[in-house]
Amino acid sequence: FDKGKICTLSGGYIPFAKTKAERLANHDSRPSLEERYGTHDAYVEAVKKAAAQAVAGRFLLPADADRIIAEAAASDVLR
Repeated sequence: FDKGKICTLSGGYIPFAKTKAERLANHDSRPSLEERYGTHDAYVEAVKKAAAQAVAGRFLLPADADRIIAEAAASDVLR
C-alpha cells in the first residue's frame, strides 16, 4: 500500500538500544544510549546544552527549554 511513497514511518520512530550489548544483539549500527551518554546525568547535561543552544538561536522559548530539561531529568534514560 505504500509503494511509491517517500516515507512510510510518518510519525513513527525506532528507539535507540539502551546498551551496547543490546545494540549488537539487534545488529543496530547506531550507538546505544549508553555509548552516546554513559550516564543519566550526562544525558541530562546533553539535553541542557542542546536546549540552551536552541534558546540562543531563538528556536525554543526558555519556558519550553525548562520543561524539556525537567522531563529529561525525570526520565528513566540510563537509570
